[in-house]
Amino acid sequence: MRTPALAAGVRFRRAADGSAVLLIPEGVVSLNGSAAAVLELVDGRRTVGEIAEDLTRRYEADPAQMQADVAELLAQMSSKMWVVWAPENERQP
Repeated sequence: MRTPALAAGVRFRRAADGSAVLLIPEGVVSLNGSAAAVLELVDGRRTVGEIAEDLTRRYEADPAQMQADVAELLAQMSSKMWVVWAPENERQP
């Protein structure tokens, strides 16, 4: 399974009030709660499946639906070049 990481120059930040943003080279992207929960776990070490499992436990959600939702969000972020992919055997330390 593939491992997502934030692209070079992209950073996740959570404010004291709980709101979350993605800092990108072009500016700032405000994140909704679902996107923030996923992107907060994107560290270059966890696979999509591991992120989905963590969120499934946290929110007591349906595992198949969570897997699909996480994969879809990360695919959207990848299409914007905010997330990059590495094979599982090339995880960041």
